[in-house]
Amino acid sequence: MVVRVLDLFCGAGGFSHGFLSLSDEHLAIDIDPFALETFSLNHPRTKVLRADIGTLHASVIERALGGRPHVVITSPPCEEYSLANPTGERPAIERVYGTGTARLLLDAIRIIGDLEPEVFVIENVAAILQGGGNEIIRREMERVGIHSVFFNLIHAEDHGNPSRRLRVFISNVRIRLPRRPAPVVMDVIGDLPPLGVDALLEPHNPVPNHTLRLLPPKIEKMVRKARWGQGVRHFRSRGRTIPNWVRLAPDQIATSVNGLSRYIHPYEDRLLTVREHARLMSYPDDYIFVGPLDSQYNQVGESVPPLVSGLIAKEVQSHIE
Repeated sequence: MVVRVLDLFCGAGGFSHGFLSLSDEHLAIDIDPFALETFSLNHPRTKVLRADIGTLHASVIERALGGRPHVVITSPPCEEYSLANPTGERPAIERVYGTGTARLLLDAIRIIGDLEPEVFVIENVAAILQGGGNEIIRREMERVGIHSVFFNLIHAEDHGNPSRRLRVFISNVRIRLPRRPAPVVMDVIGDLPPLGVDALLEPHNPVPNHTLRLLPPKIEKMVRKARWGQGVRHFRSRGRTIPNWVRLAPDQIATSVNGLSRYIHPYEDRLLTVREHARLMSYPDDYIFVGPLDSQYNQVGESVPPLVSGLIAKEVQSHIE
């Protein structure tokens, strides 16, 4: 049996990474050129299509993939649902049926309904279920003929991921992942070469995406004073203050890595590199990120950790054999 997998909103490829051992034919679609460049670099044999999924027709996907997919995985943009978004308190109906990126969830459901895969998995922030979001999703699924829907809440750190991450995986099958402890920060990044002044004392071979990001003197001074768990920058959201540029504690699991998050090294007075972010999201060191630096950070933080996607792929495989 030839297994075909479709990845909508594929980003840099974290979700696809776990499914590549399952698929014989694999198509990844996104509109972000930098993310697609990263995807193609790391998965050169995978078909990649740059397209606006909001206007994409299922027939185009079938032609590109060589038939209907057996599995559809997708991660529609989640910024409007995030608890860190100041406008996130708006009712779900205003977001899903609005004009922002949140409505792309409907396009993912539309394409899934048209293609009728054996298994689909939609990844998003857990906050998407609040404010009536779960009822809207069920209703839209029923419109396209899907009557069995599971909201699988997964804490990535409960399954070995080096950083905390709560996400919902909406699927037509129940997903249960094996549990295992997650490593602490310095167990994950501690063997990477030091940077900045510390690097002068310890010559090393370069590691991809492990380069020092220079900071303005004023910010650098604030970074030097930051203690474990303390943030250098803060922003307001929904009446509360949320820290950013937090110095990670060396002996704890890292807090959630997302597109806007930046962290300070536990011992060095600098921001973590893209490679360190990638390690905290379970990416292997040979997975290379390209594009502008902020795009690279976003590509890592907005993806599904490969460790989690691999575990989900094993669950899905049992439903298509």
